[in-house]
Amino acid sequence: MEAPLTMCRLCRNTRPLQNSHLLPQAAYKPLRDDKPLANPHPVTMTRKTTLATAKQVTAYLLCSDCETLFSQKGENYVVTQCVQRDGQFRLREQLQAATPLCSSSTPQFTAYDAISILGDRLDSYLYFAASIFWRTAAHSWKLGNNQRLKLSLGETYQEQFRLYLLGQDSFPSNGSIYLHVASEVPSQLLQITFPSSVRRGRLDAHRHKFYMLGLIFALFLGGKTSQLYTRGALNSTQPCILLRPWSEDSLFQANIDMSLKTWTEGRFRRKGTKSGGAAGLGEYVPWPLEAGRAAAWTRARDRDRGRRKRGVWRYRLMGGQND
Repeated sequence: MEAPLTMCRLCRNTRPLQNSHLLPQAAYKPLRDDKPLANPHPVTMTRKTTLATAKQVTAYLLCSDCETLFSQKGENYVVTQCVQRDGQFRLREQLQAATPLCSSSTPQFTAYDAISILGDRLDSYLYFAASIFWRTAAHSWKLGNNQRLKLSLGETYQEQFRLYLLGQDSFPSNGSIYLHVASEVPSQLLQITFPSSVRRGRLDAHRHKFYMLGLIFALFLGGKTSQLYTRGALNSTQPCILLRPWSEDSLFQANIDMSLKTWTEGRFRRKGTKSGGAAGLGEYVPWPLEAGRAAAWTRARDRDRGRRKRGVWRYRLMGGQND
């Protein structure tokens, strides 16, 4: 299929467009199950369905020059630092070999100085995260089953990020990007979730967040961000990286809630049911999960109460404490 000749969303030149990925194509490779299964593809969970599929979220968005720019300034490096299928997790290994700045048990985290650990590569993480948030807002991405994903950064911030990504302006002054690294065992981190947004109450700021293979990126954007959300941000004067449990993150918890409502298809349908349903997933431990509603669980009957209720199940995290 010949690439369509139209305006690139980043440079705004009329050129043949590439079939651009929302999240890097290389991030999908670790999600494939290396076991001899009939369907080794990642498990995709959306608001309506759960199934194993090879489909990736793409759209004709960027020209080849802008695709190369994104790859060279962020994607190529950051993807190699995430958790891999063989368990390697380079960024976390760097953190664990360094001396932390501080730590806390409630909430659980350990903070590290980003400059001493990342050096010049800090800009790669900042650029990569900004490119993901920008592209999620630049297009309405098709997730399947007539579902769409598009963030709203606002016209002013959208343009500021576009110019920053082109190298024509500095990072937006009313934006702060944070990087957290997940502390669970690598096998529990093989997931990706697409960006989502919430408004931070009356603080005149929006929080956008996504997760990719052990890395959690959060963007705070708004008029008061420079006053309230700068300490420890990657684009601040004293950037930090937090090592903390992914399972305690609000995005992970939202994914668990979503898993209880989704329908299942293919090998994840519960045997003997007509329409599937979330309970059918109890037959499997589907790591990894992706497409913005990722979570993993096992099914347990309600034994503590000494009774069983039809259709009522309890869910628990992989590797967590038993009920």
